[in-house]
Amino acid sequence: MVQIIERKQKKQLLTETLINLFPDRLVEAINACGAGQAEEIRLHADRIATVTFGGKNYGTNVSLSEEEIADLLSSMCEGSLYAYQSRICNGYISLPGGVRVGVCGCATMEGDHLIGVGNVRGLIIRLPHIHRVSATPIVNVLRESKGVGGALIFSPPGAGKTTCLRAAAKEASELPNGLRTVIVDTRAEFSETLEGENLSLDILVGYPHEIGIDIAVRTLGAELILCDEIGTDVEARAILSAANRGVPILASAHARSFSELLRRPSIKLLHRAKVFANYVKLSRNPFGGFDYTIRPWENANDDP
Repeated sequence: MVQIIERKQKKQLLTETLINLFPDRLVEAINACGAGQAEEIRLHADRIATVTFGGKNYGTNVSLSEEEIADLLSSMCEGSLYAYQSRICNGYISLPGGVRVGVCGCATMEGDHLIGVGNVRGLIIRLPHIHRVSATPIVNVLRESKGVGGALIFSPPGAGKTTCLRAAAKEASELPNGLRTVIVDTRAEFSETLEGENLSLDILVGYPHEIGIDIAVRTLGAELILCDEIGTDVEARAILSAANRGVPILASAHARSFSELLRRPSIKLLHRAKVFANYVKLSRNPFGGFDYTIRPWENANDDP
C-alpha cells in the first residue's frame, strides 16, 4: 500500500463558474461548511443543500425552491435547455473547469427511447479535485509494458479515479520523453484542468469512448489512451481492438474489489484477453489523501 496523493487545503471552496451561478446565500453557506475544496454539492428543490468534503457529507442551512433549481439549470445551459437536451438525457451536463452536473427529473419516453427530461428537482454537482498528485508508479508500469498492456484503476464512486487519471495523463505526456497521449474525455472533465505547454497530449472532448478510441488509434498516432469510467460492451470491444493494435489503455471503473470488478461481463472479457497488464486499487485514507495498490495481471485475483 503506497500513499501517492497528498491533499492540500484550498482557500477557495468553489470554482469561479459556480460562484457566479449560485445565489449568494448558497455560496456563503458552502463556505461556512468546511475547509478545503468542496468535492460534491447536492441541490434538491425544497431540501437542505449538502456539501461533501473529504468524503463526508455536511448539511447547510440553505434550501433552493423548485423555481430556483429551474433557473440555475437554465443558467448552466446558457439559457437554452433545448440545446442541452441530448446531454441532459444522458444524465449530466458539463461546465467550464471540469465540473460535471448530474440532472435528476422526470423522463419523457417515446417507446424505449428517452427523448426528454423535465420537472428537474435535483442537481448533483461534482467538482474536479485539483491536487498535487504523483502518479509516477502507474506511469512507470505503463512504460515498462512497452505497448503490450495497459492498466485499470478501480474504486467505489467518488474515491479519486479521475484525479489519478489526470495526474497520469500529465506525467505520461510530459516532454522530452512523453508518450503521445490521447484522452477520450466523454464528460468534458479533463480539458480545462490539464495545463502545461510541454505536454504531448490530445483531448477528444464529448466523444463516446468507442468512437474516440478508434480516432486516437487511426488518426492521432496515440501511444497511450486514457478513458474514465468504462463498462459497456461497446467500449470493451473498442478497447480490445486498440490493444490488439498495440496501443495500451489506462482506464477506470467502479468497483470495491477485483472480484466485484469481474462481475461485469465487459471487464471480464478484457481481463481474459489480458488487455490490462496491471490493476490499480484506489482508496481514501484517514488523512484526506488516497492509497493505491498495483497488482500485475497474474496476481490480480489475490485482491479480496
